[in-house]
Amino acid sequence: MRRIPNVPPDRFPRPVPRKYEGTRQDAARWARDTLRAQILDGAYGGLSAVRPPLPSEERLATDFGVSRNAIREALGLLRSEGLITRVQGSGTFVTGAKLRQRLDRLEGLAESLAGHHLSVDNVVLSKYESTANPFVASKLQIDEGAPIVFIERRRSVGGLPLSLDTTALRSEAIPLLANRILDVDDIFGTLERELGVRLGWAENTFEAVAADKGSADHLGVRIGSPLLLLHRLTYLETGVPFDLESVRYRGDRLSLVMTSNRVGSGRPPAAE
Repeated sequence: MRRIPNVPPDRFPRPVPRKYEGTRQDAARWARDTLRAQILDGAYGGLSAVRPPLPSEERLATDFGVSRNAIREALGLLRSEGLITRVQGSGTFVTGAKLRQRLDRLEGLAESLAGHHLSVDNVVLSKYESTANPFVASKLQIDEGAPIVFIERRRSVGGLPLSLDTTALRSEAIPLLANRILDVDDIFGTLERELGVRLGWAENTFEAVAADKGSADHLGVRIGSPLLLLHRLTYLETGVPFDLESVRYRGDRLSLVMTSNRVGSGRPPAAE
């Protein structure tokens, strides 16, 4: 079922806007950030939803309580980010909608996007048996030089390159090298089905990096484009570290989402 954007109709009762107090530049940045959050939340469509035009400049100015010049500046900033485009005679539309992947659930990419009705395609760039260097050995808690499985894949969603994944697995995963299921499935699900293990939890580390030539070529971006780099060490339910990954996501096509609660405040509400 396709997601219907949550855009109120014109006759929907709206609260009386308050006039924004501040400079035009401040108002433009505030309107940009608010619109950006709405776009990323799917309010104006996305990769898996119909895309209605954004409200008119006049309506946005009224809703935000700012001048039309501030709205024009905000829309210009969003266009420079590649999030929207203006179609003459039709309006302004979202062009840079982002996928949202939750990180407070231990899921593979295909699992996390299961409700979006978008195809997830994998290209296995390399997979072979290797030996653990000192860093990998320390993370997977194995001897230096012990056998491991190395896998590198490019993953695309809806035909668009999204991530470049490198994975080191303990030697128990060596039988997977002869299995073509990695061409079509998440590694998490494959490990559980094919090896009969149960994944437990993961340690995640994030950083922003610039695309090098190899990453840029595989992901279809320019050298130096922003990427989200995820380092993830996944443990089995037994506490054994099993899967060491580095995943480079296109920064213009993915938002990583998680829920955090303050210590002692109880459990957060279940994420949708």
